[in-house]
Amino acid sequence: MTTIFAHSPDGLRIAYDRAGSGPAVLLLHGGGSNREVWHEFGYVGRLSQDRTVITLDLRGHGESDLPTDPAEYTTDKMGGDILAVADACGIERFTIWGMSFGGKVGRYLAAQSDRVTKIIIMGIPFGPAVTAEMRQQIEAFCTHWPPILAAQQEGTLDLDSLSENEREFMESANVPVIMAWGQAMIDWPPMEPAELGCPALWVVGSEDKAAMDSAREYGDALQDSSVQLHIVQGLDHQQVLTEIDQVFPTMLAFTELGARRVVPLRGRAGSGRRLLSTE
Repeated sequence: MTTIFAHSPDGLRIAYDRAGSGPAVLLLHGGGSNREVWHEFGYVGRLSQDRTVITLDLRGHGESDLPTDPAEYTTDKMGGDILAVADACGIERFTIWGMSFGGKVGRYLAAQSDRVTKIIIMGIPFGPAVTAEMRQQIEAFCTHWPPILAAQQEGTLDLDSLSENEREFMESANVPVIMAWGQAMIDWPPMEPAELGCPALWVVGSEDKAAMDSAREYGDALQDSSVQLHIVQGLDHQQVLTEIDQVFPTMLAFTELGARRVVPLRGRAGSGRRLLSTE
């Protein structure tokens, strides 16, 4: 995996790599992860056989620049990063596959730019950018860590006062950056299925409570949108990414539909079969 850098409109460096040739697919990872996961779980290898596959590190992640100001993580700025990478690759139009945080970022761009021809959204609810439970987790995180970081900077931190998990987390994670993009998400606007103008595939694991609650809530409303729902039985939030053999065939079929019309099948949201058909 060779790292290349594009420059966003506000000057940040965005790391990416590319493989293959053909129609372009941009892969957007989840929060706290990086573009390597798409290589690790086999997505790049499979897609690059007949597509141009671009994986990028979203700002605040991986080898991209790591701002610590929440104002640097607006949906417009992050969408601008994606377009900057596409421009650097000489690609005008593309499909997005986005996991969790990456799906959230990608769908804002898909709602605003006709350069996104299709989008696959994996493992997230529609509506508010964060659920009530996630908001509480973010707020608790951003209350807990600043005193610890301040003590560390002042040289007064007693490591014995931290749990083993906290010590390991401090060593492996950039806490100020996580606080920044976490806080920013709280202020991102809600996103409704009807706002997506391009065809969209919404992939949800049946054991992912937040996403399933949203699928049930929006079930009937999807009939009047461009969003197709696919529920994968037995998978939780993370497994929607890691269990590639269970999700990839449907995702690839959706991507390959080309100009043919996608028709939502009638049925209840929990059936896992409100999916792809053509007329």
